[in-house]
Amino acid sequence: HYPGFGNYRRTIGLVGASLVGRRVLELLRPHDFDVLLADPHLDPAEARSLGARLVGLDEMLAVCDVVSLHAPALPETHHLLDARRLSLLRDGATLVNTGRGSLVDTDALTAEASSGRIHAVLDVTDPEVLPATSPLYSLPNVLLTPHIAGSLGGELQRITRSALDEVERYCAGEEFAHAVTRAALTTSA
Repeated sequence: HYPGFGNYRRTIGLVGASLVGRRVLELLRPHDFDVLLADPHLDPAEARSLGARLVGLDEMLAVCDVVSLHAPALPETHHLLDARRLSLLRDGATLVNTGRGSLVDTDALTAEASSGRIHAVLDVTDPEVLPATSPLYSLPNVLLTPHIAGSLGGELQRITRSALDEVERYCAGEEFAHAVTRAALTTSA
């Protein structure tokens, strides 16, 4: 009765193989999805090892049922999804942004979502917080969360414990377990 519902054999696209992007790829692996990955820092073999097929961003946008953003906020990624690219999304596609608000042109997204053509799940926006007058608050095809993914309940204890563990390593003269290098800043979301 509802052929458009469900996720079996859907095409999922990830923009960015950041640490979070790689974790999402792991979580998608056991399911029956065709997973595409757009990341200029990877080659096809590395994408395959992560469980995805490397494609160009425009190709991904045109064929995916769901596109999830995990790229860093850099000058070259500012409004990566602009009006032209958002128009490439299939009718009924869902855009998920838990990465950085500046990856998406908010005015262009508002126009697309207002038309009802696409859905959006947004944990981050640009600006963050959206103005009270933003139509995105009232659209039935948009879900806004207050940039708290992973920061609720017991997860706060996990974050605190991880930070304290790193301080203890530093004080003991040990290597960091989760070091952030200058090189990683250009590829991490």
